[in-house]
Amino acid sequence: MENKLIFNYCYNIFKLLKEPPIVPDKLTSPIDMKVILIIVSSAIGIYLLFDLLSEDNVGNFAFILSVIFATSVSLASFIIAKRYWGTHVFGRSYLALGGAYASYAIAEILYYSFDLFLGIEPYPSTADIFFFSLYPLTLIHLILNIRFFSNKIPLKATVWLFSFPILFVMIYGYVSLEEFEEANFDFYYGIIFVLAASVTLSFAVYGASIFRKGMLGVAWLILVIGVLINSVADLWYYQLEIYGLYFDNHPVTILWFSSNMIMVYALYKHQKII
Repeated sequence: MENKLIFNYCYNIFKLLKEPPIVPDKLTSPIDMKVILIIVSSAIGIYLLFDLLSEDNVGNFAFILSVIFATSVSLASFIIAKRYWGTHVFGRSYLALGGAYASYAIAEILYYSFDLFLGIEPYPSTADIFFFSLYPLTLIHLILNIRFFSNKIPLKATVWLFSFPILFVMIYGYVSLEEFEEANFDFYYGIIFVLAASVTLSFAVYGASIFRKGMLGVAWLILVIGVLINSVADLWYYQLEIYGLYFDNHPVTILWFSSNMIMVYALYKHQKII
């Protein structure tokens, strides 16, 4: 009898490790529309304020807000990672997300320090290493959660995950060659970041398609939407850079800020429902 109990216990542990536990369909938390309204109003307010400031002041203000928002996402992620470190997925996935936005905050500090205070060309620079780190670390977060909540990726989704980045890189490559007229350093450098951003976006879209029915919960869906918006903003930025059209008061900057605010709200909700 005792041997049978031990066998059953070991078998159940093995089964738990092999197959992720089923998440209750009712693991949800309603969206507070007042918070969403505050986020939208804040984004519009920042954009209007930027219009009133001089170019130098816009740069300084954008730098401060960017660091504050990225650091907020990072700290909130680290808090969740510490709180749920004993779990198989949540501890590691939110540690990766926290590291992603800590890296992004460091990149912003380096970039604006080079540009605004030291008079050094910030592109290319060591800041790019930290900018790029955002993508693999965010992907780790997405993949860990997708694997936890979806045992098998369907063929249709697999095609999407591979075809979208390839398609976007081809479009970017074509537009870049039309502008640069040759495959120079900027072309290859841009391709690397566009590929990373488009892969992140494709996984974010797939994640959103999994979480939309409440299987993961509203908080996770909001978080993935925040990641998705950030990836869209990044791809928009890389297209703008081809023609030298980016400036601090561009709407893409507001998209970055909005993404971070949405993610902070989602991470706040995570602490209540994980």
